[in-house]
Amino acid sequence: MASMAAMTLGACSDDNIGDGTNGSNPGDAENGVFFAINIDMPKAGGSRSTTGDPGNNGSTSTGGVEIGQDYENKINEAIIVLARSSDNGFIAASTVTTNDLHAISADKSAYKALSKFSKTQLSAYYNDKDFSNKANIFVFANPNQGVKDAIFGSNDGATVPAPGVGSTDWVDAVQTLDDENFIWTPDNFLMSNALIAQREIPRLLNDWDNYKSEGKPFDLSGNNADVAIDNGTPVRGSIKVERAAARFDFRDGSEDHKGNGIGNFTYRVVYDGVGDAAKTPLINVQLQRMALVNMNKSFYALRRVSADGKPKDTQLCQPERPWSYDATTGGLLSSGNYVVDADWEWKDDIATAWNNAVPNKEFAYDDHFEYPFFNNDNTIDVTNAHDPNRWGVSICKAVVEGPEDNNQDWNSDASKGDYHIWRYATENTIAGMNGQINGLTTGVVFKGKMIATSEALESEDEDVRALAEAINNKSEDFGNSYKAPILYLFAGNLYMTWNKIREAAIKAAVPGFKWVGDANTGHWEPFSINRTNSLYVAVFGTGGFGSVTFKYNKVNESGAVIEEGVEVTYEDQLSEDETSANYAWNAWNTGGKPDSGALKDNFKKAVTDAKITIYQRSNDEVEGHPELGGWGYYCYYYYWNRHNDNTRSGVMGPMEFAVVRNNVYKLAVTKISRLGHPRISENDPDKPTPGTPDESEDIYLTVTAETLPWVVRENNIEF
Repeated sequence: MASMAAMTLGACSDDNIGDGTNGSNPGDAENGVFFAINIDMPKAGGSRSTTGDPGNNGSTSTGGVEIGQDYENKINEAIIVLARSSDNGFIAASTVTTNDLHAISADKSAYKALSKFSKTQLSAYYNDKDFSNKANIFVFANPNQGVKDAIFGSNDGATVPAPGVGSTDWVDAVQTLDDENFIWTPDNFLMSNALIAQREIPRLLNDWDNYKSEGKPFDLSGNNADVAIDNGTPVRGSIKVERAAARFDFRDGSEDHKGNGIGNFTYRVVYDGVGDAAKTPLINVQLQRMALVNMNKSFYALRRVSADGKPKDTQLCQPERPWSYDATTGGLLSSGNYVVDADWEWKDDIATAWNNAVPNKEFAYDDHFEYPFFNNDNTIDVTNAHDPNRWGVSICKAVVEGPEDNNQDWNSDASKGDYHIWRYATENTIAGMNGQINGLTTGVVFKGKMIATSEALESEDEDVRALAEAINNKSEDFGNSYKAPILYLFAGNLYMTWNKIREAAIKAAVPGFKWVGDANTGHWEPFSINRTNSLYVAVFGTGGFGSVTFKYNKVNESGAVIEEGVEVTYEDQLSEDETSANYAWNAWNTGGKPDSGALKDNFKKAVTDAKITIYQRSNDEVEGHPELGGWGYYCYYYYWNRHNDNTRSGVMGPMEFAVVRNNVYKLAVTKISRLGHPRISENDPDKPTPGTPDESEDIYLTVTAETLPWVVRENNIEF
């Protein structure tokens, strides 16, 4: 985040530090000693979305900085903790309440106050064998209840005891996201140290007697001539803080017109051919909803890093440092570090299980994540994906009608588009590279609706026209998932009904038929049959295709047509493959197309095993936006949040997929390359598992992503 004016925090607080209140106890005037402190947001600069060297700021992006909104900067309350410099053992703590905070800048980025420690509590430290006149200062702005409990105890110490002098439990306390521990309420964003702030304190307990009045506090960020201690040097000074949450911004990338976007979240996806032959657009996809998935329920109040991402040998309040790669070979030049996750042990168990095999067990994703992408049985059920209780769902159009971001510094000329603030999230990181999998990484799911183009609706091809009319039919009477035509996708081509894909498979294998023999005793047979054609194999496997009907014009001896459209049925001499998709579909069809049971399950498994995707019709009512949703055919796109781009497609890098505190992730879908995953997971031949790596060469969409220090990265998303 860009430079914020120094915030000097302070207020009178109770000498009885244990309960964290601001009452007035007998002896406070004699027992209390005052101090002053400056607090500053980290500063950073740059132009690209990778982790850069943070220097002395604690900022870790080279993509510029995001200027926070007033309600993201405001401080209503703060806790100041004095800790041993050797191990962060507890010394003393003080609370500054809203009544004691006075904004001294219009944007509420600067505050002035005083605070007070109990001399009784300080004396316990001065008598400690590990006493040093160097102490670490920690600031928790807008502390949630969990932070308060860790520092002051809860329920008068009966539930969580207040830390004694030298205790480090308060540092390692894991916070849980719940109604009492919400960390991004407007005007109440939890902030804490971006860097360790070591300061000198008086060498003797009696030296604190110089600072018993509000008018003369001991300055933890300035010069103290009475005791010859200067805490205002360039390496000391203000305490740098950062938000414990991250932010996601979003814009309509279809308006770039650089990929296949045509505006209004709409992209041209299906054409009348594939590859170089693709010319006329037939099917567009309009993104209508977006949802956050896999948001951590647990987090640390203070950032920590380690060499391997494990919670051993961690460094508290130290910056994330970059991993350096050779621009030509992609080889690693120098190692960075990992931001340590508060739920490391559980995630390590999940990653190990999925990396070793496909585990036959359930995992409690819903205990560890808000909006878990997977059910506990490792399946995805997106039939109710518009339900915000399952995933953190928003309407794309509503997001870009919401609050704008601040373009100052990183996007002053607006050349990178018009982003809007979407939502906030907790930190989520994974140790190592093999743990960056779909079951653990925070991601975004986009829901799109298929829309046939005018070219398709006006096509001279009867099949194309029928497909377009079915896709755009909004009437409930057209049928539900099993009554309306089912669509099948293979190798980029979309077919309406199984008969159409079966017909196309036969045409791909059989170029035509010829009459063999004389006029009376001859018979029809194919010119040739290419049973290795990929579409044929997908539909019929290694077997025959059964029967096919074709027409020909009957001619006389002189070649004149004497009868048009004579219908002929040819029976394939090769028996059918009973494991094929066509065989399973025939069984389901003959059985009345039930919407549950073995026939349906066998049909869908055989079809998806053949790499054929199934799309079924459904209804999605988008409240407040009647122009969206309704009956139609929908698909989904999965994006895993990229934090530190190693620029090597298909190769996972350390800390590449993560959410790190005090970063703004700016997302825009700039291209959609194919139809997305089907609404029903059993219809998907490419459905992810919790063990699916986040890095994939199977591109569905392109996302531009900027991550900025608030701290910015720009992520261009391509599907």
